[in-house]
Amino acid sequence: MEGVEGLYKKFGVLADAKEKAGEFEEEYLSILDTIRNGSDPEKRLCASFIPRFFKSFPKHQETAFNAQIDLCQEEEAVIRREAIKGLPDLCKADNSLVPRLADILAQLLPIDGHLDQTIVKHCLVQLLKQDTEGAIAGIVNQVIYGREVVRETVLKFLADRFNEPDKFLSRGNDKVLDFVFLKLGEILESVTYEEFQQVVQLGAKLDKRRTHKLIIAVMDLDTPFDPSSLDLIEKVTSCIPLYVKYFPKDATTSTILKYFSTVLSLFPQINSTQHQIMCLEALAECLTVSVSVEDAALCIDGIYDLLVNVLPQGELPDSKSEVADPPSFNISAMECLLYCLHRTAKLVPEFLKEEKRLENLEHKLRYVLRCCSCYAKRLKSSSISEDGTEKVKLKTRAYKCCNNTKELVKGLVSSPTTFKTDISFSWKVDYTNVTNRLFSPRHEKRPHPHVRSSPPKRRRSGGQSIQQVYTPPTGRYSGVTNGRGDERERRRY
Repeated sequence: MEGVEGLYKKFGVLADAKEKAGEFEEEYLSILDTIRNGSDPEKRLCASFIPRFFKSFPKHQETAFNAQIDLCQEEEAVIRREAIKGLPDLCKADNSLVPRLADILAQLLPIDGHLDQTIVKHCLVQLLKQDTEGAIAGIVNQVIYGREVVRETVLKFLADRFNEPDKFLSRGNDKVLDFVFLKLGEILESVTYEEFQQVVQLGAKLDKRRTHKLIIAVMDLDTPFDPSSLDLIEKVTSCIPLYVKYFPKDATTSTILKYFSTVLSLFPQINSTQHQIMCLEALAECLTVSVSVEDAALCIDGIYDLLVNVLPQGELPDSKSEVADPPSFNISAMECLLYCLHRTAKLVPEFLKEEKRLENLEHKLRYVLRCCSCYAKRLKSSSISEDGTEKVKLKTRAYKCCNNTKELVKGLVSSPTTFKTDISFSWKVDYTNVTNRLFSPRHEKRPHPHVRSSPPKRRRSGGQSIQQVYTPPTGRYSGVTNGRGDERERRRY
């Protein structure tokens, strides 16, 4: 071993040769051999020398590549950082190495130390600028096959980079965008719901239209709906909030509403009540976006038929009486179906007029209105002692659901019929910080400390009040005049 001085001599020979450095193969191989048994200062020099002359020795590139990767795993931080910094220079000689190096750098993202992480991220950004497709391919590979900690850090890195896509992605480059979304689609083949949300948010930073198509592809609406597959229901319904959030202005809902028309026709075959509600909530959210008359007509029949079966039948008491024993019915399903009917009938108003459909529903709707009023009153009169409990959240949502249902029913039974489409769904309200104020017993108002309360009126034995005779105040500050009517002397303080 010739030590640091010998390495500098070999570096001088290669540097002076310039384009003819490839003729000095022995010097370059000697640098590579130093990595195995060299000292830390020698390894640090090798970490910067290897990338410098990498392109001059194509026959030894694989050996040099592996040597540089070995240096990236050194315990000595100075050597490791120098080696990582040199990785992008290897790709300048051979662009095909970009996916491979991006994969390796992605594995290094969870590395300990802020400075090391900064260097790794900087190298990945360099690769993204040099070859976006190759770098994305390598990075995504770790999202699909990497360890959990690597997946998390890679997704966070992509989220940060996609905030400024212009730095590595030229505008109008549809080919690269298509490739990026192809890779994002590969990630979505096996992810958790949280990761699904992260990936969709990544795509939305690049192109919302392509992101919306990506969500539709995940839902796989071409596959026939199977009411016995609860996994399928969960997958489709969990995609709906993001489907609505990134819905393009000029997109059409025909595909999704045609799918839900099939869901409504097979609705009774869904064995789980929870999954039935999930389907109805998803349909209601789909109808919040821009819907054409033709799209509304696709599912209005199924909505009406299902609502007829869901609405309870009962005798209406007189106007001043409550429903003595309101029946138990699924008010969550009713909220969804009533909103869906409002939304679609507003676009197809002649539907409710035909065959006296609304007239046939009126008695049931009025009965539901009275039942909801009764339920809401009972909920509000109940008492819950603690804030923030699940019981408070559940009751608050039930109360919100009752009020929504009441408003929707009132719109249908009013004359003329009014369609309400601007309600806030009970299942979309944030109940995280809800308090028990709504369900607390009402206390009498405390008097203001600076307001004197009037004395109670005395009453005769017959119950009639006796008017009190005014009694002038007495004492030192009781009056301004004396008994003779002349003014007292006023004292100044």
